[in-house]
Amino acid sequence: MSDALEQVVTKAVNDKSFRQLLLNDPAQALEGYAVTKEERQMLSELTPETFDAFAGNLGSRETKGFMPGVG
Repeated sequence: MSDALEQVVTKAVNDKSFRQLLLNDPAQALEGYAVTKEERQMLSELTPETFDAFAGNLGSRETKGFMPGVG
């Protein structure tokens, strides 16, 4: 996993409006992020129903919970 992908997912977990943009218009949401072609494809296939599972499977502390002291 690239640092850019981790940044995108962390931002989407913590910022509801960014997550909505990522799900609705991934090309616009990913502007300025150096994600790979494969990562762009993977992110473009996410739905609201699959996003949480995807984020949780990355194993990043930020995606396991964003409440203080959790994760």
